Amino acid sequence: MSNLELASSLVAESQDAPPESLTSVASLRTLRLAKGLSLEEVAVRLKFSVKYIEAVENGQFEQLPRGIALKGIVKNYARLLGADSKELEASLHAYIGSVTGGISAHTSTRSLGAHEAQGSTSSSPIWLVVIFSVVIAAVSVAIWQGIVPQSWVPAWLGGLFK
Repeated sequence: MSNLELASSLVAESQDAPPESLTSVASLRTLRLAKGLSLEEVAVRLKFSVKYIEAVENGQFEQLPRGIALKGIVKNYARLLGADSKELEASLHAYIGSVTGGISAHTSTRSLGAHEAQGSTSSSPIWLVVIFSVVIAAVSVAIWQGIVPQSWVPAWLGGLFK
């Protein structure tokens, strides 16, 4: 059976049957065997290694990535088998953790205003002093080295650099 035939038959099977409820990782293996799928077929379809699929079915979560990666493996595996993964994800909460939101929850644009408000009030006087000191040092060196024409320098200031 070619990959294209396998994919189309799996899609057809998953659309025909109503989603079954999964309560444990052992039910994944039972459901896979009932559908007549081998570990290799599942691994090819999900694009995960056979080692990961076996680890999920055996409940060996220490061999699997944690967090959103584990949630993705379980969710895609359940979807492939035509089952609902919500109960299984809930039972694996200790390994998955709380995964909420999408990409918008991970961007820094939401907290940008808060950081600007905190930083601008407390550190602005310090930065003003530092900038003023650098400007004074640069002007002093320019006068001392003769980079600035003497006609531009006030007499009282020119006397300090002779």
